[in-house]
Amino acid sequence: MHCHICQQEAVGRCYTCGGLFCAEHGQVDCARCETAIAAGDPRPDRFTRSPMPASTYRPGWWRPQLAEDYEPPACYHCKGLARRVCQNCGSRFCPDHAGKNNLCADCGRSSWLGLIILGVMLLVMGFAVLLNMLPKI
Repeated sequence: MHCHICQQEAVGRCYTCGGLFCAEHGQVDCARCETAIAAGDPRPDRFTRSPMPASTYRPGWWRPQLAEDYEPPACYHCKGLARRVCQNCGSRFCPDHAGKNNLCADCGRSSWLGLIILGVMLLVMGFAVLLNMLPKI
């Protein structure tokens, strides 16, 4: 493997561009990336007077990257590890707070409300029909 600048024996790989460099042309980054001077490269974004700020510096994809802060999904009720999402309200829930039919416990309870109202209305209508059928005295 050879240095991408002078073709001598390479001793490392540049963190910025990924090119191989020899002992003379780099330590962590190659000489081109450290000085931001690339001979024969007319692109204006390659020339700077000072090192690039850390906010625009992107390490090479082949180097280990720091992981972003990761917070596992939490249950809406107990903040435990949640593996499911309620189909009704979209909140995450754990197995302890699961309702029926892929609903959370709160939506599972509220789904019974419609059935209870329907049952009460059927009872009232049935009772009204029975009252009309009875002979009047």
